[in-house]
Amino acid sequence: MSNWRYAEKMQSKSYICSYCGQDICSEEGYRDSMETQKIYICHKCKKPTYFDSQIDANQYPGPKYGKSFVLPIPKDINLLYEEARSAYSVNAYTAVGMCCRKLLMNICVNLGAEEGLKFVQYVDYLDKENYIPRGSKKWVDVIRKKGNEATHQINFLSKKDAQQMLDFCAIIITVIYENDLAIKEA
Repeated sequence: MSNWRYAEKMQSKSYICSYCGQDICSEEGYRDSMETQKIYICHKCKKPTYFDSQIDANQYPGPKYGKSFVLPIPKDINLLYEEARSAYSVNAYTAVGMCCRKLLMNICVNLGAEEGLKFVQYVDYLDKENYIPRGSKKWVDVIRKKGNEATHQINFLSKKDAQQMLDFCAIIITVIYENDLAIKEA
């Protein structure tokens, strides 16, 4: 049993824990008297996840979207990427866009670009310095454009926008840091 006081055995529920990322099946937690709201406790990390039984798809926090990096990438880069993934888990898609935009800028500065450039100059930097594969500037530019929308416009980003931006950021991190690490270890 977990460290939660008076948790009870309930009907088991399969879900991906937002905290530890494990695909689990928990049968421990709390429920209201009408069983419309339940809190399940992850048996791996012991953290709570809330479910609204009336709308079974509502899980709070939801699973994080995107690849998790365990390799030694720069701490600031990983923190921003994980912040974007956490924002996704609570349906904060516009915040994902803002984090991904900032992440791209931080990657560029980490690679030697000057601070304070216009954002389009950071995208150009990645391209001109050959940090991104040939022909990929257009998807890096998606991060710039959607990130600008999130930061400078009234409208909100969609779930699809957030997924696309996280996917592209993961590719950039993989190309720049993970592949470079593989070469150094070879």
